[in-house]
Amino acid sequence: MKLQKLYLRYYPPGIGLCYTKGQSEETKMIDLIELNAFTDLEDLALKIEASEPLLTKSVHVQVLDALKKLQDRQKEPIKNKFYLYKTLLTHILPLTNISFDKQGQHCITGSYDRTCCVWNVETGNEVSVLRGHENVVFSVGFNYPKCDRIITGSFDKTSKIWTIPGTMLATLYGHTAEVIGAEFSPGTGDLVASCSMDGTARVFHAETSQETHLLKEHGAEVISARFDKTGTLLLTGSFDETAIVWDLRAKEPALTLRGHEAELSNCIWNFTCSNVATGSLDKTARIWDLRNINYSYALIGHKDEVLDVAFDYPGNRLATASSDCTAKVWDLKSNYELLAIMAGHIDEVSKVMFSPSGALLLTASADKTARLWNAKTGICTQVLAGHEAEVFSCQFSYIGDAIVTCSKDNTCKIWR
Repeated sequence: MKLQKLYLRYYPPGIGLCYTKGQSEETKMIDLIELNAFTDLEDLALKIEASEPLLTKSVHVQVLDALKKLQDRQKEPIKNKFYLYKTLLTHILPLTNISFDKQGQHCITGSYDRTCCVWNVETGNEVSVLRGHENVVFSVGFNYPKCDRIITGSFDKTSKIWTIPGTMLATLYGHTAEVIGAEFSPGTGDLVASCSMDGTARVFHAETSQETHLLKEHGAEVISARFDKTGTLLLTGSFDETAIVWDLRAKEPALTLRGHEAELSNCIWNFTCSNVATGSLDKTARIWDLRNINYSYALIGHKDEVLDVAFDYPGNRLATASSDCTAKVWDLKSNYELLAIMAGHIDEVSKVMFSPSGALLLTASADKTARLWNAKTGICTQVLAGHEAEVFSCQFSYIGDAIVTCSKDNTCKIWR
């Protein structure tokens, strides 16, 4: 093996290694989740080099330089005021979902009008319209990190793979009811997972369109299907009150997470994929430690349904959004303490997301606004107003310098 180059991932911090192995070129990532403004870089560099054979003494200076660039990014001032930059007049019917690409240059929107639109975030211009679905386009996503392919999931019971210019590459058949989620596997994007109201999740090969896995242990609609960072595990959540971790190599459930008393609203991995968070209509969220399958912790405090959950990048905190018009931030490092309550919305909060640095929390609400909050104090720092209907989705760009809000008024707004 021979190291070719280093590359950086700012959020969460990490160093990528591009190397040759035989005749092929491969990559691996060294996660540096705990890197902060006070980390001793010389000591960290020596520890990394001691555990990674590709990093010989000859590249010590390059490693130190890479660590300094990552640390400098952690020291940058937090952008906490955003201004309306563009309003995208997106679709003729309400939107369903939205996603940024990794560079924040493009975003994609799905709609009840049966299309997915690709937008240039800088100019606000429509790049292409993806037409071909015969019903609502409910789920949209990129193949991270390349972001040169798009996956859409539709109520027409199919998923489709597209190029950015708008060419349809494949249609994935098999579900017998609405597809409500679809995503590429991380890294190479070789696989696609989809989930459906038919009570199943399915995995397809992205190049051949062949179904490789039919996952049908759930007893009700499957509302979420998410790969772990290796692409070998899949996490599914269902209205049957459970989540399941599937081993895709063995093609069977590895863990079934039971404890909620009502339908799940979401389930997600933390960045290291050691923990899972679930939100439920039973008014609680739960944290599951996959290293101790007999243990979960219920986060109790919301007065109504928990509609969304989100980890910060280090996995030290969890944010929850609720129909009780609040969001909450919980400490996961010790005692699962409630750290902050974000109170100010006057209707249900349907979406919550940490900024890349973790200093801000972004919420979307049926009260027609999105809001920014200090994630430590719970103080509202800005109201993103201007939509004429429910704001049901919101997202930070990869580096946190832009926000997109998505509304049932058929528009998206870009804030910078």
